[in-house]
Parts: sequence; structure tokens; C-alpha cells
Amino acid sequence: MNSSALTPDLIRSYAPDPDLYRSDAVPNWLDEVDLSVTDAHARMGTRSLREEQWLTYDSLARSEIALRRRLLLEQRQHVFACTPFADGPAQEVADLVGEWHSAYRPHDVALPDADEGHPLARVGSSIQEDLCVMVHHDGAWRLEGAMLCFPSLWILQEKVGLPTALVHAPVPFYAEELSQKVDRLFGRMTAEKMIWRRNVSVWPALILWAPCHTLDPSLIAVPPSDAATPPLWIRSERQTLRRLPETGAILFTIRVQTVPVAVLAHEPSRARDFAAWFRAPIGAVRRGQLGSHLDGLLTWLDRVGARD
Repeated sequence: MNSSALTPDLIRSYAPDPDLYRSDAVPNWLDEVDLSVTDAHARMGTRSLREEQWLTYDSLARSEIALRRRLLLEQRQHVFACTPFADGPAQEVADLVGEWHSAYRPHDVALPDADEGHPLARVGSSIQEDLCVMVHHDGAWRLEGAMLCFPSLWILQEKVGLPTALVHAPVPFYAEELSQKVDRLFGRMTAEKMIWRRNVSVWPALILWAPCHTLDPSLIAVPPSDAATPPLWIRSERQTLRRLPETGAILFTIRVQTVPVAVLAHEPSRARDFAAWFRAPIGAVRRGQLGSHLDGLLTWLDRVGARD
């Protein structure tokens, strides 16, 4: 893979329209984010999930699916991969998503079929979720297939074929706190029970397709000197896991949802939660990711949190 082609200018050319993501209200999904302060740097935090809740569609479906199809057409080598180990599971994923569409997709979401021959790419071009297929072989669960349009600072082609521990190696404290738990979880999952979890981060830019290890400074907008609110974005991944009943592979779906930090002005208690989350002793990584934006964010969160 020629990862040198993934330049900041290229990544910026796929950035979404910020106006589509601005809101005057706190989205419901933000209430699902766990901001409790504990001794753990990383937590699994999995919960059970009903079939009808598996995938999501919202007002952004048309624009996000259009972006996914554009990325597949123009940047296929960076958003899609499938090894022979995942050929069978890929078709099973397509069948499951198709069945879910028929049963649960809202009637007002009418989308033309994707012009795509591979089953995993085809269904990944018709939903807002990214799809990652984990297959167990050679003693480990390995990433063998993916339709990944909205990665959070990682590059798909660097991960294909790797076991879970190496896929997540850059994640701070994953090896110490989550690696063995995740492998045990995969091993005992059954096709009858789906689970889900959320993570959250705060980014200094609105970028959905982020196939890079860090955000280049040129991707970060400089706020006007009179800006009253930090120009930051809350980014959360709604992740689901299910074992495929026929092939035994595990399907990992990732729905990226993002909203301006400014929405916290409408919910002071949540602003206080974020301030405590950043200031916790284990929050060094979170603080470091924001760099020069951190002090301004904490000052603003404190001011909002003092309103009630």
C-alpha cells in the first residue's frame, strides 16, 4: 500500500459539510456515553443489544452513504479489504444486513442499490456503519475483511491479517487492560446474543475519513479570535459485535457519530461530566490529544457547568 498518498490535502477533500452536523440540541446518543471516572484507562462497557437495534439510520444517512460510495469509488484500496479467509463471512454479512434492511430500515430511507460486485463492499455502501470481519485461524482472531470509510486515526491496509492485539496496539493501555478480555469475549460469543458499546473522544477537526495516525495541523481550523465556544467536535463510535451463525466469524460494526462541543451549552451537567473526565488522573492521553485547545476547552466547560 502507498500510504504516502494519504496526504492532508486528500483527507481534507473528503471532509463533510460542518453545517450538516451542527445542532441546537444534545443528541440522544450523547447520553449513552459513559464519562464516569474510574481507575481503568480503557473499559469494555458492553451491553446487550436487540436485533432491531443493531444498525442505525438517521437524518445523515443520505449524505454519509453518498460519502461512503464516493470513497469506495475513488479510494478503494484505503477503505476496502477482504482476504480469502473472509470470503464466506462476507457473503453472510451481506445476507444478514439485507434481512435487517427488509425488516427494520425506516421506510423513508430509500437508497438505490450500490453498483458493487463484492458483497461486503456492497452492503458497506448502503449503511452508515463500518464493517470489520474477524476470523479465527492460526491461533488468533484476525482482521480479514473490512469496509472501513470512517477510521479514527488508523490505516486499514496496515491492519489486515493482524490479530486483535496488534490491530489495537496503538491504543493506549489496550494491551494491559483489554487485550485478554477481548480475546476471551470473542471466544465465548454466541450467535444468539449481540452486544454493543460506545467510546468517545474530542477532536479539533470535523473529519470522518481519518486514515492517518495523527491529525495534521493543516486539518485543524484556526478559530476566530472572538470565538466564544471552542471549535471542537465530540466524536463517538457506537460499536456492535455479533458472531455469524454459519461461518463462526465475528462482525464488528462501527457507527461514527459527531457533534460540536457547543451542544454542551444546553446541558450543564454533561459539561461538568466532560470536565471531570478530562481532569481525571487517567486522562493524560485525552488531554494530550487536544494540545493547545485543552485550556480553552476546560475554561469553557467550567463556565457552562456553573450555570445550574
